[in-house]
Amino acid sequence: MIPPQLEENERKILQTLSQNGAMSPSRVSATTWVLPNETMSLLHTLNEAGMVRLRQDSHSPDGMVVTITGQARRILSREQSNWR
Repeated sequence: MIPPQLEENERKILQTLSQNGAMSPSRVSATTWVLPNETMSLLHTLNEAGMVRLRQDSHSPDGMVVTITGQARRILSREQSNWR
C-alpha cells in the first residue's frame, strides 16, 4: 500500500536512493542524517509499501542493501512536478 503523501524522512531516503543507487542501510542513514533505528524502521515500512527493496548482500557492511523501486521513482517524479 502506497502512503498518500510521503513523510519528510521517507522522502529524504527515497531521494537519496534515487540519486545514489543501491546503498547499505547505514550509508542511507549517514547520508540522510536520519538516526539508524529510524532509518531501519522507515526502510521496512517503505519495503512493505513496495517503494524500496531490501535484500541480503554479503558484500555490504550491514549484510543488506536497499534499492528504490520504479514505483517510488514515479511518485517522486509526480511530487516534483507538483512543486513546479
